Amino acid sequence: MVPPIKPKQLIHLLIAPLFLLGLLSLSFNSIAQQNPLLDSAKHIFRSRPEEAILLLKRVKSEAVSAKDNPALIQAELMNGNIAYFKGKHDEALKMYINALKIAEQAKLHLQIAAVCNEIGTLLKKNKDLPKALEYYTRALNEALLARHDGQVANAYNNIGLVYEEEGNYAKALKQYQKSLATYQKAKDKLGESYSLEYIGYVYGLMKNYDLAVENLQQSLSLRIEVKDNYGIAICLIELAEVFRDKKDYQLAASYAKRTVSFSNEINYPDMLQKGYALLAEIYEREQNFAAAYRAHQQYTAVKDSIFNIEKSKQITEQQTKYESTKKQQQIDLLNKENTIQKLKLTQRDGIIGIISFAFLIFSFITYLLYNRYRLKQQTKLQAEVMLQQDLATKAVLTAEENERMRIAGELHDGLGQLFSAVKLNLSAISENLTFKDEHNERMFDKTLHLVDESCKEVRAISHQMTPNVLLKAGLTSAVRDFIDKIDARKLKVNLATFGLQDRLDHNIEIVLYRVIQETVNNVIKHAQASSLDIQLSKDVEGINVMIEDNGTGFNIAQLGKFDGIGLKNIQTRVAYLKGTVDFSSRLGEGTLIAIFIPFLNKKNTQ
Repeated sequence: MVPPIKPKQLIHLLIAPLFLLGLLSLSFNSIAQQNPLLDSAKHIFRSRPEEAILLLKRVKSEAVSAKDNPALIQAELMNGNIAYFKGKHDEALKMYINALKIAEQAKLHLQIAAVCNEIGTLLKKNKDLPKALEYYTRALNEALLARHDGQVANAYNNIGLVYEEEGNYAKALKQYQKSLATYQKAKDKLGESYSLEYIGYVYGLMKNYDLAVENLQQSLSLRIEVKDNYGIAICLIELAEVFRDKKDYQLAASYAKRTVSFSNEINYPDMLQKGYALLAEIYEREQNFAAAYRAHQQYTAVKDSIFNIEKSKQITEQQTKYESTKKQQQIDLLNKENTIQKLKLTQRDGIIGIISFAFLIFSFITYLLYNRYRLKQQTKLQAEVMLQQDLATKAVLTAEENERMRIAGELHDGLGQLFSAVKLNLSAISENLTFKDEHNERMFDKTLHLVDESCKEVRAISHQMTPNVLLKAGLTSAVRDFIDKIDARKLKVNLATFGLQDRLDHNIEIVLYRVIQETVNNVIKHAQASSLDIQLSKDVEGINVMIEDNGTGFNIAQLGKFDGIGLKNIQTRVAYLKGTVDFSSRLGEGTLIAIFIPFLNKKNTQ
């Protein structure tokens, strides 16, 4: 026997988040300016999240330049939503908090309310109800300051859902009633219908069935008026359940039948299935087992029809293939009969025809075999060429790294030691020298200073050619050490890393370090940029590197003309790791370089 409240709880919990999310999206759209890039990101952030992230990065850059805080907040929220749908709730929360800080600094009460509702929903999803309630309450206060009825009512409903999940139905009821009053004030009949449905639902949980029926019937009337078909079906099934719980099986069956009829009319198979299941339960309680059996059969039929829709499509496809094959066999049979007739008419011509046909078949098969053999050889040759190219590339890169290490060693152990010795000897000599005048003494001190600076320069060049931090601490630390040496007054470099707590394969770390080093040097030399963003992230598929500057940019159509500034070298290094590199740039709009290195085996993930 199904418990009386749980089916109603399931419907309520399914419909409530969808409605509240819809209200949140509508209200937030109303407070943000129109932005084509932002609109494009909204359409693809679920299906193509990586492309959406690139678009949102540009939105944020433009919003910062234009001081468009609402667009910046919405872009940060959408980044958080992408992380949320990927199951990365910690990252999503960080982005939501960042959006909240921006809204707080700009004192945008409506945006603060929207962000707090998002944070509360995430915390509620993770069962942190006290914290969720805290953020929902703040969302309510900010919405009241902004005098935005939609966000106010939304916050009331969210607070009510938290109380309801805690089992505090009286407090939940008060929040839903406040939401209802707000919607009535705003003359929002759709929102009013949902608040009435929530109120009726809570009365049902409190076993106050008369008030549950009264509110659900009011909600049903409004939904009929605004033609909210799915909402109508929800009200009908909940009314049936309330009357079932009251043990008024006649009215319960009546509403269940209306649910079945209306769900058939609007083609709502899930609610149709539930209507039949409820009818079967009601008839069973009335001990009308024949009717209960028929209703259960109809429930099973609907359930099977939902399950078999895809299966029916597959069967239809198989039947089509079968009929096509059958027709082809009939055609082949007719051709054979015609051949036999011709043989009977002229045996000689038939024999010649058969021999000719056999010869053609033999020739065709021979050609196919030869062509297959040739394709195999070409494939082997191409594979060997690619292997040799990979080996050559690896040899060049290895030789380059070895030469860097050799030169760095020579600089550090040879020239560096010589400079150190010169400095030591000069210092020793200075103790026994008597200078004729102050000018000579100052010149000697300057010479010592130049020798000291030369030692430091040799050491810096040596470390840049083979950074010890890359070998000891890994890619993230090496890149951070490299950019820390750049004068922030000339070029501000921002570095963000995700998922790179563990060390990568040695070859990947070296190649990516050199690529980033090459790119940063190009920006310093050619881009005339004041800001550079570097983002490193690792997921199950591979490693993503995003490098974006706000410099002069260049024409992508003339990419081949820029080989002299290292772009060809970057492409060669990335291709060595079977990765891809994409350049996005326009004159005067900066440059974006996107690199992806796939994980081809388990070793690369280590």
